Amino acid sequence: MLELLMRIISGTRRGKLLIEKVDDTTRPTTDRVRENVFNVLANLVKFQGARVLDLFAGTGGYGLEAFSRGAAEVILNDLDKQALKVLKQNCELVHFNGTVLNLDFRVVLEKYRSEKFDIIFLDPPYESDYIQIALDVIVQQEMLSHGGVIVIESGKQLKIPSLVFKNYGRAWLYFVNPNWQPLQ
Repeated sequence: MLELLMRIISGTRRGKLLIEKVDDTTRPTTDRVRENVFNVLANLVKFQGARVLDLFAGTGGYGLEAFSRGAAEVILNDLDKQALKVLKQNCELVHFNGTVLNLDFRVVLEKYRSEKFDIIFLDPPYESDYIQIALDVIVQQEMLSHGGVIVIESGKQLKIPSLVFKNYGRAWLYFVNPNWQPLQ
């Protein structure tokens, strides 16, 4: 396992260095990609007071960045034990004392099925089919607040309606709100 350093880009924890684990099971989201994700999000949602679910948190880059920018509640989840160890270290580095789970994503979605989130991050292993499974549950259970956004990071181009989509090398990013209806 190789450990690199990444940083919190903005907010109250700006500049704090975090550990980024690189191995066969966890692929880091670069600072550049994360910064672009949050630049797009800043035009779509308010971070202050937001409820955030980072379903495949890895080492916590997305969720901890949202925490730094003022999210009121952040739930971080990852099933991988090594990623979880680094995630917990990163939570300590930024003094995050919110919820950290080590569960299968389907269990987390079931646990929070009656709750609403303003931002949901879906960044599963690229070779998995977890995005569609998670999206189906989130939409069916109406887990996204009306003005909320689901941020999807995928290793391939997807055929899903999105507010915005961008490509950064291997990473395809989608910003989705199933409540959004394009103007006719």
